[in-house]
Amino acid sequence: MLDLPDNKDKKASSKKSPAKVQSKDRDMGAALRSAYQKTIEEQVPDEMLDLLNKLA
Repeated sequence: MLDLPDNKDKKASSKKSPAKVQSKDRDMGAALRSAYQKTIEEQVPDEMLDLLNKLA
């Protein structure tokens, strides 16, 4: 039979300090903003513009 931890062990090991969580959240937010900014600054390929113009 598998030896699974009880709920007390799971709760104790899953707790993180609020400062670490906030730091990770801040880092994640910065990474997402950076990826978004790079995406909106990308040039639209000429082939895509040609296709869009054909739809208009």
